[in-house]
Order: sequence, then C-alpha cells, then structure tokens
Amino acid sequence: MIEGKLAAYYFRMVELGVRTEVLITLNEVANLVFTSARHCRTILKEMSQLGWLEWHPKVGRNQRSVLYLNYHVNELKSELAKAMISNGKYEKALALIDHDHALFGALLQNTSGVVRREGELHIQLTYPRSFSALLPHCSLRNSERFLLRQVYCCLTECDFSGKLSSQLAHHWTYDEQAYRWRFYLRPQLYFHDGSMITAECIAELFQKLKELPEYQDELEHVTAISAPNTHCIEFKLNQSDLGFAGLLADARYSIQPVSQLSSSKTSIGSGFFQVDSLSETRLQLQAFERYYGCRALADSVTIWKVAMDSLGKIAMESGQVDLDQKVTCTHYLEKSQDNKKVGSNEVRTRIEDGCLLALFNHSSGLSLLQRKYLSQLLSPNKLQDEVIKSGEKVEAVPAYNLLQHWMKTLNSPTTEQELPETLSIAVFDHQTLFRCASAMMEILNQLGVKCQVNSYSFDEFYRKAKEKTLLEDVILTSLDLDDNRPTSIFRWLLSNPILQQSLSLEAKEWLQAELINIRNITELTDYLGKLEPVSSSLISDYKILPLFHHKQTLRFQDVLKGVSITGWGWPAIRDVWSED
Repeated sequence: MIEGKLAAYYFRMVELGVRTEVLITLNEVANLVFTSARHCRTILKEMSQLGWLEWHPKVGRNQRSVLYLNYHVNELKSELAKAMISNGKYEKALALIDHDHALFGALLQNTSGVVRREGELHIQLTYPRSFSALLPHCSLRNSERFLLRQVYCCLTECDFSGKLSSQLAHHWTYDEQAYRWRFYLRPQLYFHDGSMITAECIAELFQKLKELPEYQDELEHVTAISAPNTHCIEFKLNQSDLGFAGLLADARYSIQPVSQLSSSKTSIGSGFFQVDSLSETRLQLQAFERYYGCRALADSVTIWKVAMDSLGKIAMESGQVDLDQKVTCTHYLEKSQDNKKVGSNEVRTRIEDGCLLALFNHSSGLSLLQRKYLSQLLSPNKLQDEVIKSGEKVEAVPAYNLLQHWMKTLNSPTTEQELPETLSIAVFDHQTLFRCASAMMEILNQLGVKCQVNSYSFDEFYRKAKEKTLLEDVILTSLDLDDNRPTSIFRWLLSNPILQQSLSLEAKEWLQAELINIRNITELTDYLGKLEPVSSSLISDYKILPLFHHKQTLRFQDVLKGVSITGWGWPAIRDVWSED
C-alpha cells in the first residue's frame, strides 16, 4: 500500500494513545479506521513492518490484542516527508506537513548532501537567503558570482596567478603593432536554450556591453568589435593592452544571449550547469549535456533557502566574519549528529583573497589628518579588541592590505585630531558589516562622536553608488575577488562604483592613470606585483582602510568526496561524486 494512504489509517489510531500499550480487539481497530477486519489485519502487518507500531494479536474470539503506536502524528509526518525530500518529491513533502516552512527547513537540513536516484546523482544544499537573478552584467554578491561560474562560460579562463587557458575560445592572438586581439571559437557551441553560439552573436554582445555605463571604464580603449568569420571575434584597441584576454575571463564578460541584457527573467549561459528554476525558495540546476568540455559529475543541484534561525550543520552559509556567536564565518556541508551518515570529519579552510574594508568618502570633507586619526582609532586590531571585549569572537584575520600576501602597510601614529560631532556610516545588508559598524560606533561614542549607521539592501547600495548619492562619511564594503584574481582586483580598482564614488576627482584621475599604465605595459602574470603599490598608496593616503580577511571553512562528514574549496568559499560542486 502507498505509504501516504497507509498513514491516513495510522493517524486515525493515534487517538488511542502513543507509546503506551493499548488492549483492543481487531474489530475495534477496524471500526476506528473505517475498514473491514480482514483489511485491517493487512494494514496492521504493513505498519508493523515499517516500524510504525507493534501489534501482538491474541487468538480467540473477542480476545484483546496489544497495540503499541511508536509515532505521534507530527513525528510520522516528519519521517514520511524526509523520505519524500530524499526522493525529490518536495511539493508532496511540504503538503504533508501542512506547509510548515520551519519544519520543512529542518528536514531539508537533515537530508542535505548527495543522493543517487534512479541512477542519477543529486546534490541538495541549504542557504540562508534567496539568490538574485544570475546575470553577468549586474552587480552580484559573492555566492551569486560563484554560481555564475557554474552556469556561464567566458572566451578564456584565468587562474589566481594570471595564467590563461581556453574556454569557448580555443586560441587567441595579439598584434602588438595594430593593437588587435583575435579569439577563435570552438565549433558546435550552444547556449542552454539550444541556440548556437557564433562569432557574430558574441561580437554583438560585446558591442552592447560597451554601451553600458558599468563597462565603459574597462572597454573605453576598445574602438571596434567585429566577426571576420563565423569562428573569429576581433577587438581593435586604441592603445596597448597586454592582459586583455585576461579581462575577458572575468565573470562580468560571461557569454550570454544579447537579448538577456534587457531581461531579468532568464539566466541562459553555456556552462556545465543550466538553471532549471530560480525562485524565492530555491535554485535548481541541471547538468548541461551539450557543454563543450567534461560534463559535471552531478545530474542536478538544488539549493534551498532556509532561514538563519533554522540553519544547523548542513548548510552553505555566506562567508562572514564571526563577530557574533550567532553568526558564523564557516561554510557548512555536513550531516547533523542524529543522522546515520555521520562519519569521519574532514575540514578544509582558507583565507579569502579579498577583504572587508572602510572607505573614507571624499564628500564628507574630512581632512587628511582626520582620516589618519580615524584609521588609527578604527584599525582592525582595535575593532577586534572591541568585539572580544564584548564577549564575542572573531573568526578572521586583520587585514593590512587588500590582499593578504601583499606587503603590510605601516603608518606612523598621529596626534589626537578634532572630529565632527556626528559621523555617518553606510553598510549594505551583510551581517559582518553590521558588526563592524557596531564596533566602530562603540569606539567613537567613547570619544563623544555620535554615529548614524545607514543600512541598505545590496542592490540599493550599488544603485546609490552608481548615482553618486552614497554620501555617508564612512562606507563599509567588501572586496570579493573571483578566480581570475589579477584581473578581478584590477577591475575593482578601475571601475568598482563604491570605490569610485568615494574618491575625489583628483584621486580618481591619478588611480586611472596608474592602472592604464599598468595595462599598457604589463603582462597579465605580473599584474599583482604592479597593483600592490597602487593599493598601498590608497591606504597610506587614508582613502581606504582594510579591516578583515574572512576565514572560509568547509566541513565534510562522509557527504562529499574529493571536493575542493573554491575561492568563493563554496565546494566545487561540479566535481561532487558518490560511490553508491
């Protein structure tokens, strides 16, 4: 009998009492569940085999048998719903538990991990917030950019050191005299919707991107984009750019249909996973069978939104500094202690490539000495001390430059400076930034300076920056780098709207000149060495103040095998596999 129908009979028996011996005849049970004695004997046997109850029949007319029910209604519903979730029947599970989303979240956690159904490998994860649309041309948070890499491909790929490899383009050339880059496409490339990727559609895409305000600083030196033939895209520049092929490896330059630039309803790429559905409650990815390279090992990935207060140990949590005992910097993917799959514990950690930082807004009118004094007051060590003093912990390392391996900036102490009576601080909805702002408030309040913290949604934060209306004295933000580290930080310095709107015109002109000079004469593999003094100068001039580098952790307990932690703090889901 189907378990759902069988459960309906069980629920009628619960009024007899749970976890207590009940003396009752077979006919009385049959009358209670509205069925015949013969059928009742069958369903009691099936329930006993499933472990729902114990039935000890007595021989003889009107002899009272012993019935012992093992589950309350909600307990059995939870067990059945858990099995449904494991089999991918999410809607049925939710309906069974009467759309109790808190319980549903807890069950999702208990069933997270890898499961094989009908020969296919499925991954299920939980995450504390919904994902925004996965569109390369929009400002995106760290986790969305990780997902971009799963769904989209670029012409090229760039690693942490600046070494290039092929993606959609199998070869590329640069004519240093003509300032001309050419990229040669692989044959038979397809988008997720089945349409073919051609040189013409890619050339049109880049022509449209060049018109967008967010891309103009990066593509200003591109004078013409064309497709000489069906498998070649040509970019003509008006100045030297030795690392241009690396710029096009950035997630912002992921190849997508041109029509998607004006639509937020689709996320069509050509990566190893395609978006099956994206809603407020979950993201579903399916393996793309026509991917140009090696197919993903998993057939599907489902990431459910589960509220922060419901998250346990089975979750992918945003990479955040632990400035509150209720907020964790670790990324979890492990089974809870009551789950049978708990086994050996494998922990992998890394320090993120970027950092949290404060920007001193030029529009605030703070003098150089005031900015220097504030940098001294709000140094990462002092913020850390303030947090620890309040009885909380910090799972992070202080940042002394934008990248951890860059030279530590040292500044001489300064004398006390008169500060404004009130300072305003801007943050977006990032729990760690809230905690940093709180620690800053406490330090400044002790000096008689009142602080006003203005919190914005991520989208509003970036919109205000692009409109140059983010006017707070201090802006707290994050530098989140992608796997193409050299061009990722170059791009951030050149065109990040938060940084650009905080700098004076003079500082922006200096920064742009330095970056263009690097672009003109520097090989991609040498970018980081050339960018380090630029970063150090911004810090020494008290325009930016690095705060913390996240400590990212992944814990596996017999859930994932042979999976590495990525630069975004997520597991490399493409490589997840199972021996089952």
